[in-house]
Amino acid sequence: MAGRKRRKRRMHRQRIRGIYTLLLVMAAGGILIYSGQAGSGKKTEEYPAVSWIEAQEKENVKAIEAKLAAKETAEQETEAGTADKGSVVERFEGAVLVGDSVATGFLDYQILDADSIVALRGLRTDTAGKEIEKALELTPKVLFLSIGLNDLEYCRGDSGLFIRRYEERLQEIRDADPDLPIYINGILPVLPEAVEKKQALADVDTFNQALKQMCIKWKLTYIDNSQLLAGHEDWYQKDAVHLKSAPYPLWLAHMEEAAGL
Repeated sequence: MAGRKRRKRRMHRQRIRGIYTLLLVMAAGGILIYSGQAGSGKKTEEYPAVSWIEAQEKENVKAIEAKLAAKETAEQETEAGTADKGSVVERFEGAVLVGDSVATGFLDYQILDADSIVALRGLRTDTAGKEIEKALELTPKVLFLSIGLNDLEYCRGDSGLFIRRYEERLQEIRDADPDLPIYINGILPVLPEAVEKKQALADVDTFNQALKQMCIKWKLTYIDNSQLLAGHEDWYQKDAVHLKSAPYPLWLAHMEEAAGL
């Protein structure tokens, strides 16, 4: 059985090679015919192989131009981000961010120092108590929370359960420091291909709406960062959930703007 399958695959590859060879012969024949008839005034359209080659050349040029334009745009964004990074980090001094694996990017890409962020992969609202305690030990003037990505799957779409656990953490913070300003980051959007792998990730908007209502109830500021990533699918890592370095300075600046830092 295995030998038969191997023979079938070998025959399939041979057929494909045969087709490619035929195309090349046709293309070469078209070029020769076209060269021989160039003086006869016949149009290129009469020689399909030549038309096909010219079309491929045009497509290749377009693809190269698009890649160059994208590269130039990325370089400009990187230069702008690098120039402003120092001032953005300085403004965050005295603030602390508590977050999950997406927030760890601030450390991974060396945007923030360890005394400005407490982040843990897999962090959820029901397990964030200890990390919040660590953050409070840093005596922050402002506290930012970025929790919820892992709750999407753990809470199985139950945004009410998510909010109840979040409020437990908020009450712990209020008990420890009643006057500490708290800012709530919304859950960052994920790409469609991530939702295809984990259907629970489709509830990002539902959970964020619940967060907004919670912030109204607790008189807290909700920070919507979704527009920072709009149109920038290339800023996502291969898992379509976590981020590359580019958006982190923008996210940091947006938090600072929301808090008036």
